[in-house]
Amino acid sequence: MTEPFASSFVVGTAGHIDHGKSTLVKALTQIDPDRLEEEKRRGMTIDLGFAYLQLPSGRRVGIVDVPGHQRFLKNMLAGVHGMDAVMLVVAADEGPMPQTREHLAIIDLLAIQHGVAVLTKADLVDAAWLSLVREEVARLLRGTSLQRAPIVAVSGTSGDGLDELRAALDAELGQTTPRPDVGRPRLPVDRSFAMAGFGTVVTGTLVGGALRQGDDLVVLPGERRVRIRGLQQHNRPVEEARPGSRTAVNLSGVDHAQLGRGHVLALPGSLPVSRRLDARLVVLPNATQPLRHRQRLLIYHETAEAMVELSLLEADELRPGEEGWGQLYVTSPMVALDGDRFILRVPSPALTVAGGVIVDSAPRRHRRKDAVVLSELGLRERADPGTAVVLELGKHAWGLSEGDLGRRLGGSRQQLADTLAPVADRGAIRRLGSRWVTREQWERLSARVTAALAVYHQGQPLRSGMPKEELRSRTGIPAELFNPALVALTGDGVVVERNGEVAAAGHRHGLTPEQESAAGAFLADLELQPFNPPPLADLVRRHQLAPSLVQYLVTQGRIVRVNDDTVFARSAYDDAVGRLRTHLSEHRTLTVAAARDVLGSSRRYVLPLLEWLDAQKITRRVGDDRILRG
Repeated sequence: MTEPFASSFVVGTAGHIDHGKSTLVKALTQIDPDRLEEEKRRGMTIDLGFAYLQLPSGRRVGIVDVPGHQRFLKNMLAGVHGMDAVMLVVAADEGPMPQTREHLAIIDLLAIQHGVAVLTKADLVDAAWLSLVREEVARLLRGTSLQRAPIVAVSGTSGDGLDELRAALDAELGQTTPRPDVGRPRLPVDRSFAMAGFGTVVTGTLVGGALRQGDDLVVLPGERRVRIRGLQQHNRPVEEARPGSRTAVNLSGVDHAQLGRGHVLALPGSLPVSRRLDARLVVLPNATQPLRHRQRLLIYHETAEAMVELSLLEADELRPGEEGWGQLYVTSPMVALDGDRFILRVPSPALTVAGGVIVDSAPRRHRRKDAVVLSELGLRERADPGTAVVLELGKHAWGLSEGDLGRRLGGSRQQLADTLAPVADRGAIRRLGSRWVTREQWERLSARVTAALAVYHQGQPLRSGMPKEELRSRTGIPAELFNPALVALTGDGVVVERNGEVAAAGHRHGLTPEQESAAGAFLADLELQPFNPPPLADLVRRHQLAPSLVQYLVTQGRIVRVNDDTVFARSAYDDAVGRLRTHLSEHRTLTVAAARDVLGSSRRYVLPLLEWLDAQKITRRVGDDRILRG
């Protein structure tokens, strides 16, 4: 078994065509990054090339060599994802050129803050010229993310300056923050090919977490399941690939032709797929045109390229050098997380005009020029992890499960747990079963329940409570949230739950004096003929009883209703059961006729009574007889 490398980094090249990027990579690594026959024939990098080296400190570096020609800029954009540092290559005999400036603008928009400006072909110019070019490059870097980058002159043919370049790269990488392992590996695919004897192989820069041999993965967008057969980092097989390195993954379950740039490998259920993105947009100062509302642009995010429609949320246009809020509608699904950066280009003529950072990868559709929306976006941009949790939960009427919350926010399970605990302690969020809700959502849910119960109690004052399922239906609370919410409301003393019914904690059901008087007269009539009671319908008419009052007397046990039209006073029912039990104890069996004689009643009342006793599991029918259970 080979161990993964502790210190692995990704460095990319950038710069104008024919400024010696590939020659520089070959001189540093002894690996020719131009892998395509057409590239070798034309002497020009067309697609991404890859190499690797070990620096004096022992740091291992994967190098991504990008094409410099303007026609192949989209290939360049697919290669800048996941770079820890960049070598901005400028030929000493030419100085900065158009693609130098465009590549630097892209680096700046993507906030790549570590790198080295490399003056290649230094052997072709004299010292005075080299000094002028060095000054020009220094001016070019001012105000960009690479403004502190060292400038090193080299010759790819003689090797002069290469040791200084290696030392400068080592120093720059020593200042970078290692790629975190948050337990959510993400590998945007930049190459897919078939290898004899192995099958499908994809490559990319791994971020967010580790991959292990044998892991089951999904290909996003979509849900195609694949399995890892093998892994390589720095051209060596590993059983575990750590984040922050160029990684090759041998896959089973998919043909290489079914994978390409824009696809992402991830653990099942770990990453969201988006069609709508809220972002802070930055228009390049030297852009030749503004961004306009409803403009169609190309977005480049990680290795994906897609068409988007832009909705500007503050104004009708953003002019060169301006920033503002926008919502992007992506025509094809995209794997994106909050904090990801992207580039925007005009499709024709192809020009880089802007970039930005995603602040919400799963937003609702917004109204334009809405002060509340703009305020919330500002909060999300500046949010600490706890505030981000509250803001994300607040977008969803019934909160989110912990798994969904983690997928939307990123980070490891432990990081999420560490974030949730103090926010819950101060009462800003609350856990209900497997879901989390904000304090405001909890208050709305609680108010919805208490309001529904208040209406019910007013309309049904004699009922002890509302059936649970009816309460769930009336409030519209999702089934998976309803029972945990009831437990919490009960614990808070807001409601009382008993016998499948829910009541407001202060609810007291009972009869008014008028109702008590009517009920007393009703019971007196029943007790006059205890085993031959008048039909219920007659009694209800005689005493003008509401159905709810009859049901209340049943619930309170003051009468026993054995069928729709037959009720007994509780005292009469208990007396009848006692007499029938005595008969059964003495005679073992009981017929309808015998019961009629025991009670001095008639078949009309005895038969429904006996059927009720069967249903209550006091007696059991055997043929025409009853026997005592137990």
